[in-house]
Amino acid sequence: MFTAGLLGCALAFCLTGPVLAVSAISRRRAHVIGAAVAFGAVGFALNFVALAWSPARPLRYLSPFHYYAPGDVLGHGGVPWAAFGVLLGVGLLGLAAAFRLLERRDLAA
Repeated sequence: MFTAGLLGCALAFCLTGPVLAVSAISRRRAHVIGAAVAFGAVGFALNFVALAWSPARPLRYLSPFHYYAPGDVLGHGGVPWAAFGVLLGVGLLGLAAAFRLLERRDLAA
């Protein structure tokens, strides 16, 4: 149960990192909310299509939901370190990009 929760936190961080980068670029709340919805919905839809349609199967690696499989974790019992690392890495890249972009933005204007 703890492992599934850990993987869920990694998924949330994976989606939050890029959204924070969009937040650092844009000054509009609607862009940030739209990016959050788009990353989540497009990622989920991409994973669904890749699972349902065999020609699109290689696209499943682009979706964070491919790496988040709590049912598999509960069935096997161990932490899937590779999937956890991918989710955490994407989140860290987004967070690093957000800090870098925020440095360059003029906050006084």
